[in-house]
Amino acid sequence: MILGLLALGFKAQADGLYDITFTDAGGINVGVGQVDVVGGYAVNGYFNVTAGIALGNYSLYTAGGTGGTWNSTLTSPLGAFFYDNAVYIPPTINPQYPADPTAYIDNGGLLFTDIVGNEINLWANGNGTFSFYGDINNIKYDPQAVGASTITPTPEPSSLALIALMLVPAGVCFRHNRKVQLP
Repeated sequence: MILGLLALGFKAQADGLYDITFTDAGGINVGVGQVDVVGGYAVNGYFNVTAGIALGNYSLYTAGGTGGTWNSTLTSPLGAFFYDNAVYIPPTINPQYPADPTAYIDNGGLLFTDIVGNEINLWANGNGTFSFYGDINNIKYDPQAVGASTITPTPEPSSLALIALMLVPAGVCFRHNRKVQLP
C-alpha cells in the first residue's frame, strides 16, 4: 500500500520536472540536477557537480535554442560541444538509440554552463552508458568521464506532504508500541 502511495507522487505525463544524476565508474565525477521538460526538450534546469574537476553549479544553456535534434545539433558558446537539449521520456523512444531504453538523451545531450562560462555536456552513448565532458577554464574535454545517468520524475510537493501525513500514524504506532514494551 505504501508503495502505491509513493507512486502517486510522480507525474504520469512526459512534460514536467525530472531529476537527473551522473556518476562515473570510479565515483570521481558526480553530479545531480533537475530539468524542466516541455514538448520533448529541456527548457530550464540545473546540474550541480558535487565531485570532480568540474565541481560547481551549472544552469541549462538554452540561449542557443531548443530546436536541435540528434542529427541537427547546436554548437555550444565555446565551440567545444554539440548539443540539442532533447529529452526522451518513456514511452517516447530515443530515435537515435531505439534499442537502449536507458538513453533518455541522445548524443547531442544536455549543455550546462556556469557563471564564468565553463561548459559541461552530458550525453548518451547508446550502450547503456553516458558521457560527461567539460570545458573548464578553457581546457577542453576535461573531465572526460563515462558512467551511469538516470532521469526520474520529480515528486510534486503536494504528494510529498500527503506521503508524510500518511507516515505519521505508522510513527505514532511504533512509538506507542515502544512505550508499552518498556519496563
